[in-house]
Amino acid sequence: MPLEEIERVFVVNALPEDLVPFEKKMVYQNYLISTDEKETRIRRQVEEGKEDKCDITIKEGNGLTRKVVKKRINEQTYLELEKNIPKKYEPIIKFRQFFALGNSQVMIDDFVNTKDPLLLAEVEFNTKEEAAEFIPPLWFGKEVTYDDNFKNKNLWKKLNQDLIFNK
Repeated sequence: MPLEEIERVFVVNALPEDLVPFEKKMVYQNYLISTDEKETRIRRQVEEGKEDKCDITIKEGNGLTRKVVKKRINEQTYLELEKNIPKKYEPIIKFRQFFALGNSQVMIDDFVNTKDPLLLAEVEFNTKEEAAEFIPPLWFGKEVTYDDNFKNKNLWKKLNQDLIFNK
């Protein structure tokens, strides 16, 4: 059954030096299907000293709220699904850090292999009202929640655009 994901996304120019993450991992994310309204992705998360975690996620919609179905999969299933993606397509690679932010947590993704350096902050909420009341800290930059250019699936397409559009 789909869950409703409520999140706001911001560009971050630089992290404050005194900010200490409570969790860090590398994320490798590739797409099986990517349309304007729907995406199906597979992801491997690598955290030092822990077993890799793999999942498949289907997201539908745009903007502040989206429907999400996420299922943890084993490595063998991940590798089988990965075979459906042409080897020439690169996954999005991001260094992900989690920070406490008041009663919330913020997830910062530092995109390692995009054409231009990019840091994005994502904050998830339980309700639309919570999201509307959220006041971002000063170190958050421009909000890009509604800007399709900053969706991971579109960053992936941009990374692979020469391969996707010039088959």
